Formats: sequence, structure tokens, C-alpha cells
Amino acid sequence: MVSERWGVRDTTANWSTHVYPSLEAFRQSVVGDIAARANEDYGTTGAHQCARMISEHSSRWMTVEEEERFREEFEKVYSHAGKIDSVCGGGGQKLINDDMMFSAWEKLGPLFPRLPLFRVRTDVEGESGKMPPRTGAYVAQDDPNATLQFGWTGNSDGRLGRAITFNDLGLKALSLLGRPALWADDNKITAFVSEAFRRGEMTERGSLYDPGDENDPRWAPGILSENVYTHRPCKWYFVEMIDGEYEDETDTAEPETVTATHHPNVPAGQPCPEAGWWFTPAEPDSRRWFKQGEAMPSVGGDYGQTFWQWSPDQSAPAS
Repeated sequence: MVSERWGVRDTTANWSTHVYPSLEAFRQSVVGDIAARANEDYGTTGAHQCARMISEHSSRWMTVEEEERFREEFEKVYSHAGKIDSVCGGGGQKLINDDMMFSAWEKLGPLFPRLPLFRVRTDVEGESGKMPPRTGAYVAQDDPNATLQFGWTGNSDGRLGRAITFNDLGLKALSLLGRPALWADDNKITAFVSEAFRRGEMTERGSLYDPGDENDPRWAPGILSENVYTHRPCKWYFVEMIDGEYEDETDTAEPETVTATHHPNVPAGQPCPEAGWWFTPAEPDSRRWFKQGEAMPSVGGDYGQTFWQWSPDQSAPAS
């Protein structure tokens, strides 16, 4: 602590007087949050405020080893709390957009070698601004680009928020770059952002960026993220996880011997990543065999951009 009267004070007294009680209060609040889950009551943690308080107090009274251990342990808590806060934003407004979901999956995807099966419950509907009928994940009824939301029934903060989806510029970026390159190919993103500024389609860089940053692959993805989203109210469907069932299982496979393989959706025009049977929701009865490297075709129609999905049924049709 710094005082005009006493100067810099690197003492354990500052921690015993200010920091330790705050850590204890934070611990108690977490215990309460865990207990509230039984009533489907969720919310944000106090980790950010606790970290800010710690940063304003000197820890030079510790040994180097003690300080390193403390910071390592608190970082584990802070990181875990950040994941909770990212999905439990107050007032029903969960601020998770497309690039945040991409980066989270890129970082955490390897932790899920087997993906559970889900089904969309069209009989369980929610609406932006209202409490959901059940606690869990919800998908927008009419917008495949809207990010998922987590809603809960235990308090008013669990009400469903507006859909976070692409605006016109975002839809153009998605169409021109393609889903595999969006948020993954910095050079393609930079070319798109630079051209958007040149054409006057994008004029704002955001407060964190300087003129010229739109031409730098280090910053262009962040600038794009600042400009491609919109929020709108919508209706939602409940997404239900099917207990004990996984995407890679078949009727004859033993759970212990199933090989977990995730096949990403492939947009039309891209080469087939693996030989096998694929289908597209854009066309009924579209399941067909593709060779590895074969270009995946577009089927047109009103569905939008064609995406091919790996078929759970890899058996040849009966002749």
C-alpha cells in the first residue's frame, strides 16, 4: 500500500487487515454459489473484484517461492471463474459471440475426445427477455449463426437474452472467407478487413486499435470482431443432452472400443477431408459417398450456404 504519510508499506499487516478477510469472503460466496446450484440458481463470481483488490496490495513481504505458489493457485481459481462468468452474464445477456466460441473450442476441444449426442427439443420453447422453461442450453429457432445461450430458472438473471449473431458485414465475411477460415486464418481475415476499410464498409477500429492496424494480421481479427455482430430478440429451443450416447457410437460398437473422431462440417467448394458417406441438411436424402480430396458441391436452394456433415451411418445402401 502507498500512503502520503507512511510511504510504501510492504507488510503482512496489510494482508491480514485487508486481503485475507476479502479472500475469506470470496471463499464463502463461492460456497454459497455451489449450494444455490441445487435450486438452479446461477450467477457470476466475485473473482474479478477479488483479483483487483489483491493487485492493489504489495506482496513483497512473501518469499519469492511463496508468492509464486500463491499466484499459481489463485490463477487456477480465476481461470475457472472466468469460464463461469462468460456464460452467466447478468440480466439474461450472455456476451458470448462467434469468435469467443471458436477460441474456446480451439483451446478446450481436446478435452472432449468423445462428443455427446444432443437433440433439439422443439416442444420446449423460450423467448428473449423471459425466463426459460428449463435450465440449460438454448439454440435460436430461426438463425443458424446465432450463438447458443445458457438460461436458468432459479433467478431473474437466468432469463434468455437477445441473440448475438452476424450483421450484414459478418454474413459477408462468413460467405467470402468460409467457416474454416473465419477466426482461423489471420492472413485471409486481414485481407478482408483491409478491403472493407478501403471500400468504406468498415470505418471503426475500436478503442484498442490504431490507424493502420487493419493491415496487420496481429490486430485485424480483433478489428473484425468489433464490427460484425448485432443483437436481436428471438425465440429459442431447448437443447437436451442424451445421457450415455455419443456421436461416434453405432449399434454394434462396444463403448470401450469406439474410436473417438470428430469430423468438422465442410462448406461447399472445399475438398472432402476423409473418404466416406456425407450428407447436407440443405437437401433431403442427400447422403452420398465422397472420395478424399473431392470437392463438396453446393445444392443451392433457399437453405443458405451448403455444409456437408459426416454421416453417422457409414454403411452402403442395400442394393
